[in-house]
Amino acid sequence: MAYQIKQLAKLAGVSVRTLRYYDEIGLLPPAYIGTNGYRYYETAQVDQLQQIRLYRAMQVPLAEIKPLLAQSTTEIVATLSQQYQQLLAERQQLDRLLGLVQATIKSHQGGSTMTDSEKFAAFKRQQVAANTAEYGEELADKYDAKTIQQANQKFANLSADDYAAMRATEAQLLADLKTRPAVPSAVAARIYTAHKKWLSYSWVTYSAAMHRNLALMYQADDRFQAYYDGRAGKGASALLCQIIAYYAQA
Repeated sequence: MAYQIKQLAKLAGVSVRTLRYYDEIGLLPPAYIGTNGYRYYETAQVDQLQQIRLYRAMQVPLAEIKPLLAQSTTEIVATLSQQYQQLLAERQQLDRLLGLVQATIKSHQGGSTMTDSEKFAAFKRQQVAANTAEYGEELADKYDAKTIQQANQKFANLSADDYAAMRATEAQLLADLKTRPAVPSAVAARIYTAHKKWLSYSWVTYSAAMHRNLALMYQADDRFQAYYDGRAGKGASALLCQIIAYYAQA
C-alpha cells in the first residue's frame, strides 16, 4: 500500500513538515513522486520511518541515524540489542530512584526510618551504572571482568562515612590540581596520594601498574580529559597523568 505524505504522517504520529525535512536531508526519501507532485511512501519507507522513530525515542541524533539505517540485519540487531541493554539499565536505575523517593517520603511521614547506608545506596548504584555505560568498553580492555565486578561491589557497599570521605578526597585532589604544581613537588606528591586514596574506595587491590594503566586510559580518552579539565581547568588531566607516571613506580 502506498501512502501520501499526510496519510503517513497521521499513521506515524509525526508532522508533514517532519517528513518533508527527513526527505530534504536524505534520511527518508519517498518511494516515488506522482505526476501530481505528491510524495508516496510504500512498505519499505514505513519500516524505515518506524526505525527512525525508534532511534529518536532512544535519543539518537539524526546525524547518526542515517548510517544506522544502512546497516545489515545482523548489525541492526546488534545495535538494537546494545540499546536494549542500556535502556534496561536506565529503567533499573529509575526503579531504584523511585524506591528511594518512596522510602524518603515514608521516612518523613514517620512510617519508617532509613539507615544512613540506605540514604546513599541509590546514588552509588546510579554512579556505577553511569560509569559502566560510559566507560565499560575501555575498562574491559584494561581490566578483567572479575576485577571490575569487585570494584563496583566495593563501591556500592561503601558506608555513608566512606562515601563522604571519598568525595572529600576528590574535592581536595581537584583543588590541588588547580594550583598547577611542579612535578616533583610536595603538592604533586599530595595529589598522587589523594588519587591513590580515591581509587582505594573502589579498587579491591592496588598496584602501580594498574594505576599507570588508568593514566594511559585518561590520556587516550577525551571524556576523561573533559572530566578533570572541566573541574580543575584546562590541562588538569594531563598534569594528573604526569604525576601518576612520576610517582606510580613499580
